[in-house]
Amino acid sequence: MKEIAGYYDGNTVQLLEPAPKINQKVIVTFTDDEEIFDDLPIGILSKYGDPEKRLLEEGAFERAMAEKHGNG
Repeated sequence: MKEIAGYYDGNTVQLLEPAPKINQKVIVTFTDDEEIFDDLPIGILSKYGDPEKRLLEEGAFERAMAEKHGNG
């Protein structure tokens, strides 16, 4: 048995890692535990994501607006 995390948006399931390319039965378990997804990039462009850049992006919009418009 293999466990693979993913997201379900109400219509489709998006897996966060590759699944075996064979026909097989699966069990879907819904979890409320968001912590397991905190550091995982999602979406079609996730393979291009760089976890190191997330630290630079955090608060970037606020800093840009403060620089452009001043602090108040």
